[in-house]
Amino acid sequence: MTTDSFVFDPFAAGFAENPYPHYDRLRATAPVHEHPLGFWIVSKYEDAAALQRSAQSVDEQDLTRLPTWKSDSGQLGKENRMMRGLSMLDRNPPDHTRLRRLVAKAFTPRAIEALRPRAEALVDAALDRIAEAGTADVVAGLAFPAPFAIISEMLGVPVVEHTRLRELTAILVLALEPLPDPALQAKVRSANQELFAMVGDLVRWKRAAPGDDLLSRLITAEHDGDVLSEDELVAQVMLLYIAGHETTVNHLANGVLALLRHPARHDDSGKTPHSPRTPSPNCSDTTPPCN
Repeated sequence: MTTDSFVFDPFAAGFAENPYPHYDRLRATAPVHEHPLGFWIVSKYEDAAALQRSAQSVDEQDLTRLPTWKSDSGQLGKENRMMRGLSMLDRNPPDHTRLRRLVAKAFTPRAIEALRPRAEALVDAALDRIAEAGTADVVAGLAFPAPFAIISEMLGVPVVEHTRLRELTAILVLALEPLPDPALQAKVRSANQELFAMVGDLVRWKRAAPGDDLLSRLITAEHDGDVLSEDELVAQVMLLYIAGHETTVNHLANGVLALLRHPARHDDSGKTPHSPRTPSPNCSDTTPPCN
């Protein structure tokens, strides 16, 4: 472990616009260290990969010491945990293995491939609007609405629910960052509870009106007599919204930005002239990744 006077601050002015100089300095000076807010930072790929492959628990209730900004978890338990700690990402084997097996029963390659034409139509429509306007906010015009529409259609969620679902997921993902502000913690907790209740209502509605969609298949998923409990089902659907939507927004936006900053990385055929594992000479840690 290496430490110096540098304190990693993801809330610093300008960090969101260009975090890469901060990451570069972090890896160079303190690649593994305990932050003053009470959490540990592991910033090098090799170290992070080794940690992920280790037998360390991913269940928050196994922590021997909670950082101050998560102290409410001691009193509130699962009510203070995203998705009540029931998503497959928050469970250790054998629970993780069981949940993943059941979700895989519904999340088949054939079911996902069937969505390709609709996904392409949504993206084409967004690009047509951008072309007609001549200018666009890539996040607002493409990266945000397209993945949300696709994951919602995949799950078979009514259009009327989309606006509030988008608002709540945007608040909930803040829990992935350190939140020293008690007011913000309370806001995230409230969003978590509201979204859990909303998805629960959707599950009950879908049970009464099943269709050819992922949520219907999750409800009926079974392995050797085992099925998802109601709360487990709600948690996996919430995870699909967060992982299938919020992360995709970031990938699309960062990918477009990287290509704009490194035009030599693509050509008119849509194929990159470089191997994806071979950075171009222009790549650096001070710009978005270009591989």
